[in-house]
Amino acid sequence: MNNARKNGLISVLIRDAGRTQVESGTKTAIAIGPAKGSLIDQVTGHLKLY
Repeated sequence: MNNARKNGLISVLIRDAGRTQVESGTKTAIAIGPAKGSLIDQVTGHLKLY
């Protein structure tokens, strides 16, 4: 997420509320954009898709 912000991309970190199987505060997702895919790929291209 820091790399996204350093590159001027809008980003937000999602933390779980703890109402299901993971503890409250667990980092579960990140949203980046809107931006051109090529810019987002510079930050996320190394990540594995699940």
